[in-house]
Amino acid sequence: MPDPQSDPWGPTLGHLLAQVSRLVGGRMRARMQGLGLRRAQALALFRLWHEDGMAQNVLARALHISPATATSTLQGMERDGWIARGRDPADQRIVRVHLTAKARELQAEVQGSLEALDEELTAGLSGEEQRLLRESLLKVRDRLAPERLP
Repeated sequence: MPDPQSDPWGPTLGHLLAQVSRLVGGRMRARMQGLGLRRAQALALFRLWHEDGMAQNVLARALHISPATATSTLQGMERDGWIARGRDPADQRIVRVHLTAKARELQAEVQGSLEALDEELTAGLSGEEQRLLRESLLKVRDRLAPERLP
C-alpha cells in the first residue's frame, strides 16, 4: 500500500476530512434516527443537557450554525416536544431554550449512543493518537469557525 503522506495522487487533507465527516455523519444520523431524532437535534440537545436555558443565539454559536439554521432546527424541536422556548424575563430580547421532560428522559440513551460512536471511531487509535486527533481537530475547527466561542 502506498504511503498516503508521500502519494501525490492521494486525497488532500480537506478531501479526507470531508470523506470522514460524511461517514461519521451517516453513522450518527442512523443512530439518532433510531431514537427519533435528527442529527442536528441531537447535537442541540447535547449542548442543552450541559447548560439548560441557554440563549438561542449562544446555542447557535456553540453549534457553529447560523441563527437562521438554529431557529429552523429549534422550531422543529419545539413542535416535536423536545424543547420549550421563551423570552428571558430580565431581557425580552433574549430567547431562552429549555429542555422538556421528554428530552431529559432520552439523555442517557443519546449520550450512550454518542459514546459508542466515539468508541467506534477511535477503536484503532492509541490513547495518545486519540488525544492528538482531538486536539488537532479542535484547532482546525476553531481556526475555520466564523466566530470564536465566548
